[in-house]
Formats: sequence, C-alpha cells, structure tokens
Amino acid sequence: MDDTTPATAGRQPDWATIRDEYENRLFHPATICKRHGVSENQLRYRRQKEGWFNSRARAPTTAELVTRMMKVLERQVWQLEKSMDEPVDKQVNALAVSVKSLDKLIEFGAAKPNVAPASLTDMAEMRAKLVERERQFNARFEPR
Repeated sequence: MDDTTPATAGRQPDWATIRDEYENRLFHPATICKRHGVSENQLRYRRQKEGWFNSRARAPTTAELVTRMMKVLERQVWQLEKSMDEPVDKQVNALAVSVKSLDKLIEFGAAKPNVAPASLTDMAEMRAKLVERERQFNARFEPR
C-alpha cells in the first residue's frame, strides 16, 4: 500500500496511528485522511475531542509564559479588588500560588535573553503591594 492508498472499507480507522502521523507532521492532514479512509471532518472532530496538538503548534517560549503569568496575576488582582461576595482568603491563596509559579518561571531564566531576572527585591515589593491591597480590601468591610 503506498502513501495515498485508502484503508480498506469496513475496517475501523487506527486512530492511534492517525494521531501519531498528525502530531508528528508525517503527512498533510488531507493525505492522512486519504491514507486511512476518514473525512477531514472526522479528523477535526477527533483532534478537538481528544485534544491533539495542532500540526502547527510549537512550545511557548519562557518569555511568553512569563507574559501569560503576569496577565493571570493582573486578572486575579483585579477580581480580588472588585469581589465583595467571596471570601478574600480563598482569592489571596490563589494569588499566592500564581506568584510562586511566576517566581519559578523567572528563576528558570524566563526573562529576555541577556537580561538579569527580576531580583528578590522586585518580588518583595510585589508581595508588599499585594499585602497592602489585601489590607485595604479588608478595611472596607470592618465595622466602624
């Protein structure tokens, strides 16, 4: 059987092989469909359902990860500031976990090339600001 001969009719497609060919970019998706006798819609459905890597996917760079973590932190701080119905401790704990993750990324050299990672002083300042925001938030609900 050559690369473009479809699988015999009546047989179930070998999805493990199809996934391997797709994720490792061994063939174009159209060629994979012809080889295994599946439609492009079936391939797309299976890929989305099982969370296959996109054939064009690439691993994110460390700088991209840091940028994404900063966005997560900013969103969490914003939600903490506007939240009034949820316990603050739960949100602060989630924020602390995110800050630890960011610390690890920076520790692994996630900053731009040839630039020193953020110092511990920078991280201490960030934590101090978060503690101050938490204090201000709690002060809004204290009885006078």
